[in-house]
Amino acid sequence: MIGVLLAGQAGLAGLAPPSAVAAIPPSTATLVTGDRVTVRTTPDGRDTFEVQPAAGKGMARALVHLRLGGRAYEVPGTALPYLGRGLDLSLFDVKAVLAGAKAPADTRTFGAALAKQFKEDNARGHFGGQGLFAGGASFALSGTPKRQAVQPRSVMRTVSVDATDIGGKPAGTGMAFLYNTDDGNLLDLDETLNYFSGGTAKFSVPDGNYSALGVFWTADADGNPTELRFSAQPEFAVKADTTVRVDAKRASSKVTWVTPRPALLDDNGFLFRRAAKTGPAQVIDFDAGPGVPISVSPTAVPVRTGALQTYPYSRLVSPPGPGTPYEYVVQKAAIGTIPQQWYVITAKDVATVNAAYFSEYATMGLRQRSGIFSFEDGGGRPAHAIELPRKQTEYVSAAPDLIWFGALSKYVVPGPDPRWAGAQYEAFHLYQGGSTVTEDWNRFPLHAAGRVALLPLTEGRAPEQPAATRAGDLLRLAVTPFSDNQAGHTGFGFVAEPRDTLTGHYTLTQDGAKLAEGGATAGSTAVSLAQEVAPGPSTLGLTIDASRTGPMYALSTASHTEWTWKSQHVDGSTLPTALYCSARGQERSCAVEPMLTLGYSVGGLRLDGSAPRGPQSLDLTVGHLQLSTASPVTAATVQYSTDGTTWQDATMSPRGDGVFHADFTAATDVSLRVTATDAAGATIAETITAAYHVYPY
Repeated sequence: MIGVLLAGQAGLAGLAPPSAVAAIPPSTATLVTGDRVTVRTTPDGRDTFEVQPAAGKGMARALVHLRLGGRAYEVPGTALPYLGRGLDLSLFDVKAVLAGAKAPADTRTFGAALAKQFKEDNARGHFGGQGLFAGGASFALSGTPKRQAVQPRSVMRTVSVDATDIGGKPAGTGMAFLYNTDDGNLLDLDETLNYFSGGTAKFSVPDGNYSALGVFWTADADGNPTELRFSAQPEFAVKADTTVRVDAKRASSKVTWVTPRPALLDDNGFLFRRAAKTGPAQVIDFDAGPGVPISVSPTAVPVRTGALQTYPYSRLVSPPGPGTPYEYVVQKAAIGTIPQQWYVITAKDVATVNAAYFSEYATMGLRQRSGIFSFEDGGGRPAHAIELPRKQTEYVSAAPDLIWFGALSKYVVPGPDPRWAGAQYEAFHLYQGGSTVTEDWNRFPLHAAGRVALLPLTEGRAPEQPAATRAGDLLRLAVTPFSDNQAGHTGFGFVAEPRDTLTGHYTLTQDGAKLAEGGATAGSTAVSLAQEVAPGPSTLGLTIDASRTGPMYALSTASHTEWTWKSQHVDGSTLPTALYCSARGQERSCAVEPMLTLGYSVGGLRLDGSAPRGPQSLDLTVGHLQLSTASPVTAATVQYSTDGTTWQDATMSPRGDGVFHADFTAATDVSLRVTATDAAGATIAETITAAYHVYPY
C-alpha cells in the first residue's frame, strides 16, 4: 500500500498524543526534519498515525505518508520534490528510525533548512541542484540496507505518464503514481512514483493492468499550499509502450459541500485508494490544510480489475457571530468510480453531536477526530485547536461502514517539548444518521475507569480490552485514573509534564492476602498488570490511588478507589470480537470479571467544573464491567466534604437501574466519597478530592 497523508494543521495542531487505543505500546520516531511520528497498532494489526510537524506553517507543516512493502514512510511536504534527487526515501522510514538508524543531519535544524530551500526553489519553479543539494549533495539514513536493482524477469514496457500542470504548461512539478492492479507487490519502489519533467514521467514495467494518478499543487511565495488537484486514469492495459495523460485540467470537479447551515471551509482533504487483485493497495491521502481548494477528475466507468475507493473529507466551521458555535466533519466514500465532487448534506447524512468540553481553566486545547471506512488499512487525521471550556454542536458523517475515534487534549505543554496534557481518549464508535447524541469531555469529577467497546460486539476492527478479565487463573487488569464520565472515554492516567507532581499506587489481594502491589509507571495511561491467582472461589480486591497536581489542575486532583468481587477459575469462555483479553494480540479466551463501575453527573455543573453554592445534587450510576455477570445493585451511599477531613451523609433516593440520586448543601468546593454493593457481594468505594468547585454565586 502507498498511503499519503498531508497533515495540514498549523502550529501545534498535529501534536502526537500518547496511545490508549493500541494493543502494542506506541512508538515515536523523530525524523531528520524534526517531525515526530507516533505509530499505534490495534490488535487486528491496523496502524494509526499521529504526526507532530516540526514547523508551524508552509509545506513544512505538511506530511506525506507512504506505505510500501510493509514499510511506513512519513515525508514532509518540503521533502517531496527532492526524493531521489538529493533525499533518499530511507530518511523517512519510520520503522528504520525506531530501530535505531541514524539521521545524517541535525534533526533540530535540518527541517528549517529544507523549508528554506523549498521556498527558494518553488519561487524559481525548479527543484534540486542548488543550496543544500549543490554539487550533487545527497542525504540518506545510515544503518539501512541499500535497495538492490531488480533484474526484470519479463519484457519491460515504457509507460509515459504525460501531463500539463495547473497553469496549462508541460508539467515540471507534481507527482506521478503508477500501480499494477493485478498484483500490488509487482512494482519496485522506483517504479511506483516519479516526478514530472518536461510534461512527462516515465516508468518501466511489465505487461499488465495499471492505474495512474497525477497529483499537482501550487504554493504561494511563502511556500503555503494554495491549490491541489488529483487527475486519475484508474484503469488501462499495458501490452506495449504506452502513453496516458493525467493533465491537471482534467481535475475539473471541485470538492464542494452544501450544508444545511452556513459553514466556512477549514480543513480539506482527499483520499484515493486503488487495490489490486492481490497484494497491498495503493493509497494517496492528501490533507491540503485550512481553506485549500481540492479538485479531482471524475470517472464514469467502474474499474474491472481490483477495486477503487475514494473520498473527500473536510471540516467546516460556523461563521463568526453570536450563538452556540457549530462545525461539520464530513466525508463521503465512492466505490468503483470517482464521482462529481458536489455533496449536498442532509439531516440523514450526519449525526448531531451536542458536545461540551469542560476545563477549570481557559486554555487552548486540541481535538482529534478521525474517521476510517471498512476498506481502509489504517489511518488518522491531525488534530485542530479548540478553545476550552466550550460548548458546540458537531454534525458528523454517519455511515454503516464508517467508524470514528479521537481524543481531546486539555492543553499543550509549553516550552521546547510541546506535548498533549490532561486529555481523554474515545473508543472507536459509529454514528447513526439523523440521530442526536450528547458527548461530554473532561466532565468532572474525574475518576478511575476502564475501556468500553462502543462498536457492536460482533465488530472486530477495533477491539477494546476490558478493565478486568480472567483466563484460567490469570487475572489481567487495565484501569485508567482521571477518566471522565462519558462511556468509551479514558483519561491520560499517569502521563505528566515537568511542572506536575503525579503519584500512584495499586494493591491486589485475594481473600485479604496481598498478591501484588506497585507504584505508578510514569508515562503510562493505565494501571496494567497480569497476575496468577489461586484457582478456588475467592474474593479479589483491587485498590488504586492516583494524585495529580500542577498549574493546570485544580479539580479532581486525587482519587482512591477500592473494588472487591467474587472470582473463580475460568475455562471455556470466549469474548466477542469487539473485546480482547491481553494488551498484545487478539487473545479472546477469557471472561470479564464482575467489577462494579461508577458514573457521576453533578446537577447544574458549568463548563468550568463549578456549581452555584447552596443545594447540590448528584446522580450516581452504579454498573458492572461490560459483558461481566451483572448482579442487581442493592445499595449506594454518598458522603461529601468541604474541608477534606469532615464527611457528611447526603440524602439518597434510588431511581432504579443502578441510578441513585443524592441531595446535600455546600458553600465551597466539594470532595466526594461513595460506596456501592450488588447482590453477589461485589463492592466499590471511591473518594475523589476536590471533585468539583462551588462558587458563592
